[in-house]
Amino acid sequence: MILRRLYLYLVSAAALALLAGGLAALGATILLFVFNDPSADTNRGQLAVFTAMTVVALPVWGVHFWFARRFAMRDPFERASAIRRLYLYWACLVTSLIAAQTLAFLLGQLLQPVFDQQTFSALGTSQLAWVTLVVVAFFALHFTTASKDRAAVGEEGASATLRRWYMYIALVVGLLTMLAGAAFLLQIGWTRLVLASADKYLYLSLPAGSALAGALLWGFHARTIAVSHQADDRHSTLRALEGFIAVAISIATALFGATQILYYALARALGVSDPGGAGTNLLAALATPGSLLLVYGVAWFLVRRRLARDAGAQEADRQAGVRRLYTNLAALISLAAMGYGAASLLATLSERLEAPIIGIKAPEWKDPVSLSVTLLVVGAAVWVAHWRQAPWAADRQSLSRKLYVWAALLGSILAVLGGGVGLLNALLRQLFSAHPNLADTTNLDFGRYLAVVVVAAGIGVYHWRVLRADGAARPPKAAVQPPHAAPVVPATTHEDAAPAAEVVGPHSRRYTLVVTDATEDDVHQALANLPPQANYHLTPTEQTVDGR
Repeated sequence: MILRRLYLYLVSAAALALLAGGLAALGATILLFVFNDPSADTNRGQLAVFTAMTVVALPVWGVHFWFARRFAMRDPFERASAIRRLYLYWACLVTSLIAAQTLAFLLGQLLQPVFDQQTFSALGTSQLAWVTLVVVAFFALHFTTASKDRAAVGEEGASATLRRWYMYIALVVGLLTMLAGAAFLLQIGWTRLVLASADKYLYLSLPAGSALAGALLWGFHARTIAVSHQADDRHSTLRALEGFIAVAISIATALFGATQILYYALARALGVSDPGGAGTNLLAALATPGSLLLVYGVAWFLVRRRLARDAGAQEADRQAGVRRLYTNLAALISLAAMGYGAASLLATLSERLEAPIIGIKAPEWKDPVSLSVTLLVVGAAVWVAHWRQAPWAADRQSLSRKLYVWAALLGSILAVLGGGVGLLNALLRQLFSAHPNLADTTNLDFGRYLAVVVVAAGIGVYHWRVLRADGAARPPKAAVQPPHAAPVVPATTHEDAAPAAEVVGPHSRRYTLVVTDATEDDVHQALANLPPQANYHLTPTEQTVDGR
């Protein structure tokens, strides 16, 4: 049975790819003759190839897909099989992504006369429209077939996982395509507006088409999930992974834009005419970082709110693991940026102090200070937003937090080692020189490496204390009774048989709370707002067969 399924759907997949490619290329080639294009005669050989592909692939795909459907209609297990769903969702994913790309170029062609005053190309637009139509038709066929299968026999286990892989890949690709197109569109429009010159820059129609196509791909799948799969997918790992990928990219891009804006502003305020080679026109230089900050900053806020809403009711264990990985990774990256900015700033200041002492001219400081302050401020802001020194218990003992702390310790120790070697080398270079010269520019290395050692040591000491605090907060391991050790039960009186009451304070109260359908992380999170003097202890109990 499984071998039959593999044969039918593998042949159907191969024949489908050949049929879709041949049919799309055949129609595009025929349109050359319809529009009397000069290159039509030179494509007669291609016309034969594409016709052969279509004529051969059509019956092969049609027969195998018909037999597969016939078996599926007879047997519900066949219809619900993971191999059938794998073929259907593979076809939906591939055709939806190709359709989004061809639609982006098609919309760009249609918008060229409106946005860029370009001549309308009837042939090119017709070819793109035909290819898009073919791919969308195959997508609609397989998407409808999968929807009918779900309605008839349901979907769970591996089949539901395959559907999530398809939908959330399409969702994140559509979202990123839409954001990239919108940011590029805003950047070009901003540049044109500032410089009042349209003929030297890229067309607005291309990013506009990309943004619209990405919005359609993202909107269709987001709407489908919201209508049909919201309850099933709210706590799925793939949904959380898709959201955190989108958030991570949005954070990195938005912070890059914010960093560039702050860097340009500080450099110009300090009198640097051309910060980072961006040019003398500051408004034009802000087009790229400004568009990135606006577009991806909005996406950051919206996707992050969706993730918080998903995790608000109950957060599954794997979903919580993805969240912790994202949070600690963001904290580690921002810590690196903050440390680099602090070390660079301190090194620049030490050069300004050391240069007059040794009798040389201090190097330029305005541009380096602008960049280092920018990295320090932005990195510190992101690190503070993601890092918690003492989070609730499950996050504090998670593997991703341990990886973050140990990575920070390792990076700081390596930086101290490298800085120490450079520091000692700056001293010994003059000591071992045949003609020591205090007024040597290489002596400024002493202050640079000293700044690295100071900052790295501070980061290392802080995270060493965090590591010790996390270890102290770890709950003690339960004592394991040695095997074959019979417990000694002393003789007791009737009074001794009563359990000893727990000694509590005069103002203390003891509660017994029963929680069902929640993980241990959920309970810790719910009790996180207790007053500082309160404490609690979780003792999980095993559920009996009758549920008591």
